[in-house]
Amino acid sequence: MNHSEIAQVKLEEAKTKIKLFGLDYDGTLGDATHKQPQVFELVDKILKKNKSVAFISARAATAIKVLVPPLQELLNKENVSVPSFVAGGNSTTLYEVKKDQLIEIYNHGLEMPQILKAVEIGKKVYANLGITRADLAEKGIETFRKFLLDSWEGYVPAEMIDVCRPADGEFFTEQAKVTFVLPKDKTIHAQLVAELNAELGNELTAAAGDDTYVHMTKKLHEDSKTVAIKTVLKILGFKEDEVATFGDMPLGNDEGLLSFPYSFTNSDEFAGQKQNPDQPPYILLDAELSPVDRVYKAIEFLIF
Repeated sequence: MNHSEIAQVKLEEAKTKIKLFGLDYDGTLGDATHKQPQVFELVDKILKKNKSVAFISARAATAIKVLVPPLQELLNKENVSVPSFVAGGNSTTLYEVKKDQLIEIYNHGLEMPQILKAVEIGKKVYANLGITRADLAEKGIETFRKFLLDSWEGYVPAEMIDVCRPADGEFFTEQAKVTFVLPKDKTIHAQLVAELNAELGNELTAAAGDDTYVHMTKKLHEDSKTVAIKTVLKILGFKEDEVATFGDMPLGNDEGLLSFPYSFTNSDEFAGQKQNPDQPPYILLDAELSPVDRVYKAIEFLIF
């Protein structure tokens, strides 16, 4: 069987079991044509079927700012009390989202010295590789420059944000993580991440979030996205074959998220790199659909 056929078999197998959806956001649920309204229309369908949702995102403070209010709005509008969760900063933080409150389950955030260390190492590795501002992805710089114009009061301590202000968009500092903009040249991403990890040592770890950003977070005993899903499963009393997880970076920061029995990826590139087609994550391939549309189709198959 090819990748598509195997994925379909696994979706059919999972259909009657799934009680929880563990969802990466950017590149998985959200893209240029799938903005917040489309994402939460899908989430609405999931909640109406009495299934739980856990957003497992690289976004940190922005996850709380952008994902929590519409999720609470849905919980109130539909008057459902299905347990819902948001994990941010590559799951260094995990919250349960209730209709009228946000309950912190854990926070493996960075202390100020760790933020300064990550910034120093990031600058050093970029300099060693000869990467300058002109080499960086413009989209990333533009996003972070916009972030610097926003108010983060109540989300990120001012002294943490202030660390990145002089860089004018080259990197962003917050409690959950330090994020550097990646160079436009994708061929050096793997080397860059490897060199960051070599320098970061035992305390911190780096992972590419997509083609635009590399995130540095506190190193846990296990992959942080795996920890988030396992924690949610434990809270809900569900087994590992009762969650379906979806992500677009199987070789990046979604590797742990996509390690469950019913894990699916929309990454086209992964088809050429996957060693064992019979092991998760299973690849959603469909030439007629965009990568994000494939995820929507798979989720709708599982709930209807």
